[in-house]
Amino acid sequence: MKHGITLGYISKLTPKETIMGIDFVVSNLRGKIKSTFNLLEIPSAAITDRQLWLNDDAQGTKRVIDFDNKSIDGYGEVIQSNNKWRRYFLYKNDFTEDGSGILTNMTVIERDVKVDNSSSISYEEMGIEIVKDKKDDKEIVEVASKIFSTIFEIDNECSKMFPTLEKNHFGSTLTFVTYKKLKELYPLISFKDRLNRFAKDNGSFVIQDYIEKTNSQNSTQQFSSDVFDFKSYAKIYYYNKSCEKVISAGYVAYQVDRDTYKNQNTILKESQKSETIYNHLIKSDQLPLTLTCGIYVNRIMMGFLEKQHIAEVYPSIWSQEFVDYCNTNNINIL
Repeated sequence: MKHGITLGYISKLTPKETIMGIDFVVSNLRGKIKSTFNLLEIPSAAITDRQLWLNDDAQGTKRVIDFDNKSIDGYGEVIQSNNKWRRYFLYKNDFTEDGSGILTNMTVIERDVKVDNSSSISYEEMGIEIVKDKKDDKEIVEVASKIFSTIFEIDNECSKMFPTLEKNHFGSTLTFVTYKKLKELYPLISFKDRLNRFAKDNGSFVIQDYIEKTNSQNSTQQFSSDVFDFKSYAKIYYYNKSCEKVISAGYVAYQVDRDTYKNQNTILKESQKSETIYNHLIKSDQLPLTLTCGIYVNRIMMGFLEKQHIAEVYPSIWSQEFVDYCNTNNINIL
């Protein structure tokens, strides 16, 4: 296996069929998610004023992509993930009613990501931001279940569209598991290996209550204090049989309120962020409480279309060695 691709791998779909499949999944996913959650679709901003602090630097592990411009006094930044931007948009445009919300489709950029067969420097995230009156743990479960049901439904339709594909790539049930339970089940292996093992044994699942246990581990994603409420954060995974590994499909969480931000900031000691415009809005309790969700479109696309590499379903930049490997082995990348 090289680049996460098994020796002798051949796509079941032609390049044109792959593009047709991508179009089918994206259009249906967008339409069904909008309808299920009664959302308004809006274009996401690609850049932001640095002073607003609408980027998520993941505890300083994400380097900014900034620039100057002759027409503005100051610096702009490319928005690398837009959770804070979505919440700020709802605040600016007077979305206050419980259940009102927006849908965005954004190109996420992670310049320091470790590229592999399911991770690329840029990828598509379908973002959901919904105003809520209060936090409710049951709602996290309900929303994750609705997202999974939508994926399951589209998967069945996609398999009918292309008879060469197998059926039921995501399983028919969604299991919920905590970090503690996962550790009890597989005590002798790493967190990453536990995820993979659980997915292989159980199919699609949601892991809850794990950020505070893993946030200091270098091998895991780092989380800032001013975006997600750590206790509510739930991540959705599925097992991709084509490349035999667990792949993240999305997440559901509440964004931080004033008290949660204070507590998390005390733990992570990100005091430098407390004086920014956005964080002042959190501290003064001016931002609406929101449920924030993301669907990793290209990663689930790999499951729908039985692809072994994300490059087959999304155009990004790759090493020349990888491009040469694909050309030699007749693997079509976008």
